[in-house]
Amino acid sequence: MNVPDKTILGFIACFKGSERTFLHGCCYWFAHILWERFCAEYSVDIKYEPVQGHFITKINNRFYDIRGDVTELYRGKPMYDLYELNLNDNKYFQRLMRDCRDFIDPRDILQAK
Repeated sequence: MNVPDKTILGFIACFKGSERTFLHGCCYWFAHILWERFCAEYSVDIKYEPVQGHFITKINNRFYDIRGDVTELYRGKPMYDLYELNLNDNKYFQRLMRDCRDFIDPRDILQAK
């Protein structure tokens, strides 16, 4: 049976109080934190759900974000594997990284030219 891992949920609980930050603009960074923490122990991938524009972390076939195990919320929804997206649609990947990782406003890029 594929159940949420108590170690993962315990780690996420350490971030209690930061839900607003990691649900409104920094979800990429929380997904990366989970990836960094658990990649040595588990099968871990960062996923991007394009309808909501939200990054989540897939760990052992379950989905996690700052709210904990969100598998049921995202089951069956179209998602991109972040690193496959880099290979298959590099322009889209670069826009995501610019907007969600680097927080660069495209208007700033235009003004700098």
